[in-house]
Amino acid sequence: MKKMKRFVVIILTLCLTVTMLAGCGKKVETTETPKDGAKVDNKESSEETANNEPIVLKALVPNQGGLAWNDPEANPVYGWITEKTGYKVEYDILPADNPFDKLNAIVAAGADYDFIVLNDKSRYADYASQGALMDMKELIEQYAPSIASTISQSMFDVCVVGETYYCIPSASPTGREDSSNVGNGIMIRADILKKMGLTMPTTLEEFTAMLQAFKDTDPTGKGSAATPLSATMADLNNLRIGGLGGAFGVESDWKDVNGELVPYQLQDGFYDFLVYLNELYTKGLLDTEMPTNQIATTLEKFTTDLALCRIDGWWSLPSLVETFKTTNPEAAVEYVQPLEMAGKAGMSASSINQMDFYVVIPKNAKNVEATMDYFAKKLVPETFKEMVIGIEGVDHNVDAEGNFTPILPTFFEHRGNANIYLTGTTEDYGTYWLCRARKNEDQFKAYSQLNFDYGSFIHVNPGSDVPCSIYAQISTNLTNSASFTEEFVVNSVVSGITAESYQDFIAEWKSLGGDKLIEKYNEWYTSR
Repeated sequence: MKKMKRFVVIILTLCLTVTMLAGCGKKVETTETPKDGAKVDNKESSEETANNEPIVLKALVPNQGGLAWNDPEANPVYGWITEKTGYKVEYDILPADNPFDKLNAIVAAGADYDFIVLNDKSRYADYASQGALMDMKELIEQYAPSIASTISQSMFDVCVVGETYYCIPSASPTGREDSSNVGNGIMIRADILKKMGLTMPTTLEEFTAMLQAFKDTDPTGKGSAATPLSATMADLNNLRIGGLGGAFGVESDWKDVNGELVPYQLQDGFYDFLVYLNELYTKGLLDTEMPTNQIATTLEKFTTDLALCRIDGWWSLPSLVETFKTTNPEAAVEYVQPLEMAGKAGMSASSINQMDFYVVIPKNAKNVEATMDYFAKKLVPETFKEMVIGIEGVDHNVDAEGNFTPILPTFFEHRGNANIYLTGTTEDYGTYWLCRARKNEDQFKAYSQLNFDYGSFIHVNPGSDVPCSIYAQISTNLTNSASFTEEFVVNSVVSGITAESYQDFIAEWKSLGGDKLIEKYNEWYTSR
């Protein structure tokens, strides 16, 4: 009898132990409904394992130049996010070479990732239309309704494919309230211009005369090796949207003409723009090595007094200044304002609803509720702010005008790579991002010159808000259009252009899908 009692005690003890251990396992979160019937997220404590370790999510991300995504020492914000959210993310990084081949194979195979960060609009549109992604609108409504109030609805609208959207959008940062940032402009060596006794050109005529004067007077003593305007093949399009094409009225990829969207290939002035570039090339004012130039080549020419002008982004100023300390400490760089001709001038920008990343959940993901909880926690306004710009007085200050300014070097020690960990952005992201833009005085001066000093010249491309549902239908046409147009532009600049060759180009461009682009863009534009 005593043995039987002892056996019963042992059994009861084992049952109690199992019950206690079960209570230490994964915590299942629920969405409670308060007495007033309003639905709220009950996400204060995240799921944890028995030993109090954070839940581990697995993500596939783009290559960001070899950054150590999984290293909290290299990227302190990585560890901060884990501590703040209760979730650890293990990142697999796509290769730098042919990343889309690997990405397509992974998506087709149904690899097990909790979320994937895409940086290509056409990939997102294709995967969504193929049914490879979960309906994000449905997931937000079911698991994380707070997300809908922190991200602009217009951002979600651009991400629509079919009748819904399949991603959480991470916005391209902009310090402007009415458009995306202008990135590129025509840089000029202001020190050489001063040496020539000339002032900054504001009209196309003055710009052309300046290039000719540089060639004729050889102010840097480089002889025939020097070139007034250095460029690559890709820069020809950048020149169009970055201040030169505006003189011909063709700075924007799409333009509203009497209520209809017209692509730049068909806009009045595109032919004349190409004639002008051909004249520059023929006279040696545009780099005759343009067809074979690489970006590094034009940069070297610019920093060694071999080029007066080149087109580049404001973010390149810090490295340029450092290079000039070695090559020419007296060098000075400024941007030429968009050039005017016959009352026309301008440079192009997209709308504010542009994305850096599309954060998606693949169809076969296992930890959907935990992943949505992770996204929602990061988008809580105060959490998001601290994630992006750190702590006031430690990582940043706020000046009298309310601008956020970085405290160096701690800002970049603590938040240097915070942008790579974004899985959605709040509507205040642009304000916080300006803190990053202010990390270098030369950089912010260049940014401000393009985006604020020349802000009145910015023309927003009205076709830049075309939703992904349309984009998915025409992505191949857009690719064909871009490559065919670039080939025609380069040939026109190098070999010349005639009215006949231009008309032949238009006819073939339309047959290769240009007509479909016009049709689809205008179907959306007139019904939006």
